[in-house]
Amino acid sequence: MALELTKELININQVVAEEFTQTLVEGDIIVPDVKPDILRILQVDGVAIINNKEVQQDKVIISGMVNFKILYVPDGTDKAVKSINANSNFTHQIDVKSARQNMKAQIESDIEHIEFAMINSRKLNVKAVVSMDCKVLNTLNLDMVTDITGEEDVQVLKKNVKAHNIVAEGNEQFIIREDMEVPAGKPSIKDLLKIDTKITGKDVKVINNKVVVKGELNVCTLYIGDMDDNSIQFMEHEVPFTEIFDLDGVKEGMHCDLEFDIQDIYFNIKEDSDGETRVLSIEAALNAATRASEEVAVDIVADSYSPNIDIKLEKKTYNIDEIVDDSKTQTTIKQVIDLPADIPDIAQVYNVVTKPYITETTVDNGKVVVEGVIDTYILYLADSEENPVYSYKQEIPFKHNIDVKGAASDMACDVKVEINHCSYSMNAASEVEVRCIVGVESKVVKTTQVELITKADAAPFNIKNEKPSPSIIIYFVQKGDTLWKIAKQYRTTIQEIASANDLENPDVLRPGQQLLIPKRQKKVG
Repeated sequence: MALELTKELININQVVAEEFTQTLVEGDIIVPDVKPDILRILQVDGVAIINNKEVQQDKVIISGMVNFKILYVPDGTDKAVKSINANSNFTHQIDVKSARQNMKAQIESDIEHIEFAMINSRKLNVKAVVSMDCKVLNTLNLDMVTDITGEEDVQVLKKNVKAHNIVAEGNEQFIIREDMEVPAGKPSIKDLLKIDTKITGKDVKVINNKVVVKGELNVCTLYIGDMDDNSIQFMEHEVPFTEIFDLDGVKEGMHCDLEFDIQDIYFNIKEDSDGETRVLSIEAALNAATRASEEVAVDIVADSYSPNIDIKLEKKTYNIDEIVDDSKTQTTIKQVIDLPADIPDIAQVYNVVTKPYITETTVDNGKVVVEGVIDTYILYLADSEENPVYSYKQEIPFKHNIDVKGAASDMACDVKVEINHCSYSMNAASEVEVRCIVGVESKVVKTTQVELITKADAAPFNIKNEKPSPSIIIYFVQKGDTLWKIAKQYRTTIQEIASANDLENPDVLRPGQQLLIPKRQKKVG
């Protein structure tokens, strides 16, 4: 009396836990012997790089480093701005009770705050608060039961479930090499001060058994020009790249998530054909993480019974995510920054560095509202003999609304922001207007609890346990009743009840409606 279960395999990523954590990275930075003493620190910023993440029993171990970038005015007659690059390694443990060794971790890190203090002219102490958003993911291989059959009459109730079936995942490392020329009209490079890099214009396309990833490596360079006045110069380059990776099982039309990580970057100054130092050579090591999936709709068996035999179902509850919206939008933010009266006026702006942070995300009533701030650093030539170079920081608030049909407050939203473009102009000696184009990636996810059948057993019907029933049963429909519920209760079928009552639409029942329940002759086991 065995039952046969028809199954369809679906692979899903389940977020086991999400933890936000911070760690303090501290280190003493020594001025290299080839650099002059520090008179005054202009700017200290940094980049957090995650080198490794390991999921263990009830915890996640993260190791990485903070690359500090320091600009300073030297002590002595030479007041040309100098720079120091230094690294501080860190290891951090996040307690996650439900974590297991076969799971994976996704880490998004950023530097939330930096403090520094000069110990002496050759040494300074730097402290950075590194924030990390950690998601622990478990890949579940779910056998969804789509039908139950057997020798006896088996009734099944089906329910449609939507899910994103993960087809393939990949991690690929690749190198970008490029020689970037100093733009015409700018002086040659005497000394590199600071180089900031980021990836914009991310795009991914899926073709048969391959993914094509595209992007632009934005390189912002601050350098000392090879001129008598040792002036600070600024230049920008965009290095487009395209890479093709093998990813077995994927095909055109599938959804694909893409994440880039800059692992390491090397720079070198080269001479051009005229022997001038006008070429900046770059070698960047990047990692591309891809995950291809397809939306599937599966009619699973939600319930089953038989008028002739006893069927026992074992079920387990799973959380299944459905992507409601996955979009890329942008917003333009303009802000006039007024310098405080106690700092020197601007003679010339060297460069403006912007860094966006999300402070709050809300989902409700068909909208996603993203709020945040843009940390804005202005490095400028000051109209002051005592402080010829100055740095000023100010936060620019922003708010962005995204229309998402069907978005509700019980849904989750994963949002990422980046500065696609930044420009500025001086309105006055103490006033700078900053314009930023902020790119916003948002993914709205609806999580549904679904009971999946894991086992079905059949046993002979024991008539001794059945209470005597009248030969004719008149049932009065109650609120919330369905024909399935009534048929299962009286061990008959929907078709037999519908036929006995001439029901044109079996899906529509009215409270108080009278139904004739046909009595079946049950088989005795």
